[in-house]
Amino acid sequence: MTRQKHLKTLVRARMARTGEAYTTALRHVTALAPATPPAGVVPGYPGFGGGRHHDSTLLTHVLAAAGITAAHDGAPLDEPMVAGLAGGIGFMYFSFAYSGRLPTMTIVPQIHPRPFVLGALERAGIAHRVAETTSAAKAARELDAVLDAGRAPLVTLDRGALPHQVWADRVPGSDPYDVVVAGRRGDVVLVDDERLDPVELSADVLASARAAHRKSRHRLVVVEHPGGPVDLGPAVRAAVAVTVHDLTEDVVPGNFAGNFGLRGLAKWVDALGDRRSRTGWTRTFDSGPAFGYALRRLYDCLTSDHASPGAMRALYAEFLTAAAGVLDAPAAREAAVLYDRAATLWTRIADTAVSGSLAPYRGLVERRLELLLGGGGTAELADLAREAESLTAGLEVSADDRQAELDALAEVAAQVLPLEREACTLLARVAAG
Repeated sequence: MTRQKHLKTLVRARMARTGEAYTTALRHVTALAPATPPAGVVPGYPGFGGGRHHDSTLLTHVLAAAGITAAHDGAPLDEPMVAGLAGGIGFMYFSFAYSGRLPTMTIVPQIHPRPFVLGALERAGIAHRVAETTSAAKAARELDAVLDAGRAPLVTLDRGALPHQVWADRVPGSDPYDVVVAGRRGDVVLVDDERLDPVELSADVLASARAAHRKSRHRLVVVEHPGGPVDLGPAVRAAVAVTVHDLTEDVVPGNFAGNFGLRGLAKWVDALGDRRSRTGWTRTFDSGPAFGYALRRLYDCLTSDHASPGAMRALYAEFLTAAAGVLDAPAAREAAVLYDRAATLWTRIADTAVSGSLAPYRGLVERRLELLLGGGGTAELADLAREAESLTAGLEVSADDRQAELDALAEVAAQVLPLEREACTLLARVAAG
């Protein structure tokens, strides 16, 4: 049995046992997948890929390699704890309409725009170093020196410049994305990025991808070795306080502040149910292609792009369950229950987005994940990306059918908002101590 077929068998078995959606089950299965680091990987690097949330998974691997543990039990920090220390959840919603182009939207359900990886490191008091430069040559020398020292750095680059990350409508230079450079063999670098084996890239391809996202200035983050125990109590409470702040207070100045946090969530819920104004989804996404593109973005935003399945809420609920024990805080456990319920609703929203006119998209996403995790070729991935673009470009959906699908989404979204507000109130109690 090939690796991809074996992986699919494991995923289907978990789906039958748990009732999870395919993509959720897939991420759980790969999180448990054992890995033996191949030649060229820096000492102590624990494995590749897996996990449910991209940045949290990468940082979990880096911290394990550095020997970072929790002071209270001596165990490595797991993915939910790392995600929570980073601030975990948030909400950002924007819709865009430019002349001559399809309207679009984006949702970010993780904490944003606050730095995710650096936030976790700083709140936990983990020694680290950040290097930035406008010089590609200096950036390459810095990377070589870090690898020579046996460290695995996180580097920021343009996601669309990575051959294996091709996907529908990805705009070059617009998507900052972190990967771990976990080793090298000659002129080939070994990158930790979704696959269960290292992604092998030439040093030139990696350098081009780093240079392609100019705002990141070839950013490189190194966790200092050897690491030691982390006192999680103060770090966890500080992280929850940050989450509460960003859900309830301004995180950006000016008119856009209302697009973030619980206000941003309320704005999105209103837009879904708004049939009349220009900002409502009925009028904004008023053609088959525009509607299909919005639903595709909605699904991706709630499951994988700056998210984990369930709009990050399920992963955050696991963090809160652990936090309840660390802090002896019953309110954290109560909040975890509410966020678990919210995750179920968010999953329903994502599933609804790809159960009507856009139903074929789910299969394309599943196939893409299988190819990524199973080491599929870039040509196959590019074919899938073109198929996804064609699906929405040629989508024909009547106005009545579009409205029926929007009504179904709005009904579930309206249930999410009060649940999220109640959960945030409990988080405030945890933060207050």
